[in-house]
Amino acid sequence: ARDTFQMLHERGVYMEAKPFSLGFRIEHPQGLIDRSQFGKFAGHKLLGAADYKIVHHCSNGRSVYSFCMCPGGTVVAAASEPGRVVTNGMSQYSRKERNANAGIVVGITPDDFPGGPLAGIAFQRHWEERAFELGGGDYCAPGQRVGDFIAGRPSTALGSVEPSYKPGVHLTDLSTALPDYVIEAIREALPQIDKKLSGYAMDDAMLTGVETRTSSPIRVRRKDNYQSMNVEGLFPAGEGAGYAGGIYSAAIDGIKAAEALALDIMAQ
Repeated sequence: ARDTFQMLHERGVYMEAKPFSLGFRIEHPQGLIDRSQFGKFAGHKLLGAADYKIVHHCSNGRSVYSFCMCPGGTVVAAASEPGRVVTNGMSQYSRKERNANAGIVVGITPDDFPGGPLAGIAFQRHWEERAFELGGGDYCAPGQRVGDFIAGRPSTALGSVEPSYKPGVHLTDLSTALPDYVIEAIREALPQIDKKLSGYAMDDAMLTGVETRTSSPIRVRRKDNYQSMNVEGLFPAGEGAGYAGGIYSAAIDGIKAAEALALDIMAQ
């Protein structure tokens, strides 16, 4: 959608930068998450693969939270431009892959990337290019064991958790993969989350970078009638326009925008 953002901005459509999040994908054995969440009932055929939602408020004022948790799923490539690496996650209907994965991300605001409505896109691109470099420049993703990440040392070998990202993961030091305040927040959060979700900070859990597309970095401002603030007949809607944060909320916003469009047509 970045080319669309650029085109709309060049044509004078009113938009503004909005908050979003940056972080990594974290992978654990699905069995560990099942045991932590279900206890002695882990593995019961009626329960399936366990999921989780977590949040930690850090001493630096940032919040770390899980995003798009994928039980029994895989980490997938989501780059939309050459020379950049972006991760996301997915689960098949069966949810029976060996690992659980989720985004472990830190909220950021336009104060972190000043420079106008499209500054968030430039900020994302910078860190996506950095991930490409750290991954070896061949679209492998940079990765690190959680134990090494917390200790601040590069990873040189995998442990018991095999990362699922394709075409592969290049082991490295992720401390320069994102802004310092993001790294510090995630380092603080992981051991604290482990106190609530046993095993979360296990040494062999895998971090894969980077997760930059949690939500749109811009919002195309609209009026109460769902039309653009300054372009009549343009109905910004859904996640790309900055009004949703997932499949369901985007669908609901799309329905409301369609209803607003229908009312506008009937009033003509």
